Amino acid sequence: MFSGVYDAAGAMVVQMQRVNNITNNIANNNTVGFKKEGINASTWSRVWGEANAQLPIPNNTKQAENFINETKNSTPHMDKSYIDFSKGALKYTGNKLDFSIEDKGFFLVLTPKGIAYTRDGQFSIDKDGTLVQRGSGYPIVGENYFRNGKLIKLNGIKNSINEDGSIMVDKNQVDKIAIYDFKNYANLKKVGNNAFIAEKNSKGKAVNNYTLKKGYLEMTNISIVKEMVSLIDAQRSFERYQKVIDALGNDIASDVVKTLGKVS
Repeated sequence: MFSGVYDAAGAMVVQMQRVNNITNNIANNNTVGFKKEGINASTWSRVWGEANAQLPIPNNTKQAENFINETKNSTPHMDKSYIDFSKGALKYTGNKLDFSIEDKGFFLVLTPKGIAYTRDGQFSIDKDGTLVQRGSGYPIVGENYFRNGKLIKLNGIKNSINEDGSIMVDKNQVDKIAIYDFKNYANLKKVGNNAFIAEKNSKGKAVNNYTLKKGYLEMTNISIVKEMVSLIDAQRSFERYQKVIDALGNDIASDVVKTLGKVS
């Protein structure tokens, strides 16, 4: 009976996390380039299996007993969160410094902690003529940065950015916007300002032939209708598991009273 309580409590925690993720998605419905998040639910038996494969932990030992027991074995819990990197819809702005990437890949921005990756193509030019990301103010990284450490400068009389990423200053190409992509998006982690960093020594690869869409921005890949349906489902599931715990709690209390009555 206690095992049932643990199962229901674990399921409630999963539903709470679902609600948190969904509400965060909904809050970013109008955020340029935002990628929605979700969670995978699992059981402790999967954790045991993966740990046993990696360590390994010998079966039928005290070490195995200390790691997991029968009660935890079926308790649901949040395995890990994930990011959906599918492309969002394009929005026309007409701004000559707004860009979206036609296919896969990321813009590179130079943050105080190093290079980060983003699908947010809202650019502007700061007072020094440096091409930066509008909002964060982070410099946009071009191919020259990897050759000589120089940032993209647009301080000529006539400046433009073409759809092939080339930076033109007074009819001369001075740089090209760097676009990088990854084989495994699972190693990308959100770090704020709608950007990602690569973990586990994952290295991006330069995309040489790409096309930018000038005057367009890639919006979020969230479907507000689907998110609202998922939110309602998560809230109702939470309530159902709560009722299960209440019912099991009443049964446990009843058994305790009966047992105490027999003892007296």
